[in-house]
Amino acid sequence: MMAKILEGKTETRRILDEVAAGVTALARVGKKALLAAVQANDHPGADWYAKALAGHCREHGVEHRLIRLSSEADESELVGEIEKTSAEPEVSGIILFTPLPPGVSHLRLAEALTPEKDAEGIHPANLGKLVLSARVSTVPCTAMAALELIKAARPDLSGARALVIGRSATVGKPLSLLLLAENATVTIAHTRSDLRFLMPEFEVVAAAAGASGSRWRAYEKKWLAWKKGEGERPAPPDLSPLVTMNLVRRGAVVIDVGDNNLPVGLDSEGGPVLDARGQPAMRHAGDVDFAKVAELAGFITKPQGSVGPLTNAFLLRNVVRAALAANNLEPR
Repeated sequence: MMAKILEGKTETRRILDEVAAGVTALARVGKKALLAAVQANDHPGADWYAKALAGHCREHGVEHRLIRLSSEADESELVGEIEKTSAEPEVSGIILFTPLPPGVSHLRLAEALTPEKDAEGIHPANLGKLVLSARVSTVPCTAMAALELIKAARPDLSGARALVIGRSATVGKPLSLLLLAENATVTIAHTRSDLRFLMPEFEVVAAAAGASGSRWRAYEKKWLAWKKGEGERPAPPDLSPLVTMNLVRRGAVVIDVGDNNLPVGLDSEGGPVLDARGQPAMRHAGDVDFAKVAELAGFITKPQGSVGPLTNAFLLRNVVRAALAANNLEPR
């Protein structure tokens, strides 16, 4: 029997209904929620997301501002821009787009945010509160989305054996804490863990490692160096999914949070094949072999369209809740 697909539509609609109620409450007192997005790169993926996020904000009544800096901006310039934006009363929330310019510390930029305007829940103060108690107002959006989808499949997680693959501060670690708060028994793994003997015992698996994307970026760096005459030509990377059918327990809940930007193929020299515009032809892939794992799992998310929309809904909720708090209004 094929796994049930967790699309997240009902959950996303519920969160967006809360956003709409908050926007209406703000409008009654002549206020709006405003999300400021800070981008200091020329990355195509970031450009795409910036445009999509702006449209998402407009659709749901949240003001949006894109602050675009040079991809060569230094840390002090970015810190200054974030501190200035945080001080603006009309700004309700701030989000940082990655990748950051070389040499810029993500932690230093996170520290420059006003914790109350940290739309992603990445400020050390907000993450620290999450460690002390999962009942906090601002939690990393993707981690919340993953938990919501897990609970859609398994509302009672008490005693459930859960494996989180990934140790990032924005997904893996906060998701582990959220699962602990639901009384699950949690194990954290990562790309250097031996999953072959680890995974089959888990009833809940959340893959958030971005494994094949990391392998591609490491290979691409070496390949570009080789093209310049530096070093040896690297061996083609293994871009297969991290979570395969033989690793998953029958009936498990499998959440794919992996976000990997991979080439559709390699040319004779080992570089990415090009599209009609002469640009590398890329594809999106998760961390899970969806087609095969779906034959064994009980519940599974789609590679695209499950976690993403729910993440965006939680982002808007964080921004609107911050605006409500700033105006002494209660969320619905």
